[in-house]
Amino acid sequence: MAAVDVTLAEMRRLVRDPNVVVLDVLSREAYAAGHLPDALNIPHAELTTRAVAELPDLSRTIVVYCSGST
Repeated sequence: MAAVDVTLAEMRRLVRDPNVVVLDVLSREAYAAGHLPDALNIPHAELTTRAVAELPDLSRTIVVYCSGST
């Protein structure tokens, strides 16, 4: 799985694609304050313990977003 930076225009296209999983790695508080529609929230600090169980099909494209460099 490769990490790739995307432009804002690419992100807008990706979040509308039903085959793409949008993963929000912000804290629960930040997620509650506002997030992309249908985004799955797994805070960055919990990724290693929750990702395997909670992420759907790993063959799908997963777009991860956060508020800074995490």
